[in-house]
Amino acid sequence: MFLFITSSAWSSPCGKEGTIEERIKNCNSAKGEFALVARSEQGVEIYKDLKTGLLWGDRITTDFNHYGSPKACTNDLAEAALLSEVKWRLPTINEFEAAASHGMKDSLPHMFHAFWTSTPIKSRSKSRRRRMAQPAQAYIWDGMEQRSDVGDLKDAASVRCVGR
Repeated sequence: MFLFITSSAWSSPCGKEGTIEERIKNCNSAKGEFALVARSEQGVEIYKDLKTGLLWGDRITTDFNHYGSPKACTNDLAEAALLSEVKWRLPTINEFEAAASHGMKDSLPHMFHAFWTSTPIKSRSKSRRRRMAQPAQAYIWDGMEQRSDVGDLKDAASVRCVGR
């Protein structure tokens, strides 16, 4: 019996050099409004949202609390090795919402996770003392249900970095 399994981790690398557009042509793979820009030997994929021009990195396999999540989008990032000229950062809640409206859930791999955003929850409290007593929070994007949620900064969630 022959078993055929497909996985991006086993796919051949592509888009390893050239401009973003040259890399997209080299990979020759688009899913909806997202075009594959590059794929590493380890299976890390970078996609471009064709409507916004924003580059979306793959899900980092380690979960982070909110304090560690922005640090995950540094030069040690696997995507930085593929596209060193891109400045990677944590996406905003608005960027997740825009990408979701462009079909991100069906186009990008590893979307069934909760992801940290860089968007903090604004405190409605006028009192500084009351504001400090409340746990700090930031928005988390729920990739499975495609909605935002509130996460305490010590919660664990995934990270997916963006860049231009």
